[in-house]
Amino acid sequence: MAADGPDVDRLLAGLRTLQEEFRSPVADVETESPRLALDSLREAVAQAPREYQDYLEEALACYERGLFRGAILLVWAATVQHLYLIAQSQSGGIAAFERANHDQFGSNRSYRKIKKLDDFRYLRDYDFIQLGEHAGMYNRTIRKMLHQRLDLRNDCGHPTKYQPGREETVIFIESLLLNVIGGRALNW
Repeated sequence: MAADGPDVDRLLAGLRTLQEEFRSPVADVETESPRLALDSLREAVAQAPREYQDYLEEALACYERGLFRGAILLVWAATVQHLYLIAQSQSGGIAAFERANHDQFGSNRSYRKIKKLDDFRYLRDYDFIQLGEHAGMYNRTIRKMLHQRLDLRNDCGHPTKYQPGREETVIFIESLLLNVIGGRALNW
């Protein structure tokens, strides 16, 4: 909760003086973080492949309107589609997923072989994320981050009455755009 009045004005004036003396910018994180997330999302929309560009366009529209659950759900859908496409485009990627799938679930009665991109859609997101680490697409740290983001996605996508805030949504969007869709944390 932001305070108003003479004390705040005096503090802001002191910060401006400090900034001028030391030539050090003082950022307003209340507005800067959401704006930067919005900029990142706009950039991702512009660069996204057509296979998931519409998810990001809708996520952007949701975020701009404060519909944070919708933005989370749509960025998640784009992220998963991005990972599917990476697996498909990597030489031997689908085969690596199938080896991991067989190692992990081959003895399960519900085991289903992965032969093509559409076969990923029969996996739960949680299992797909596990297989991605096992196949070498990303490391343990990214698998853990993806599972955390999946938990938030599930909180938003199921009738839990959970309402994410703006900052939580910013963290969700930024972490997935920078590390997964942006490719920084992927091995493939």
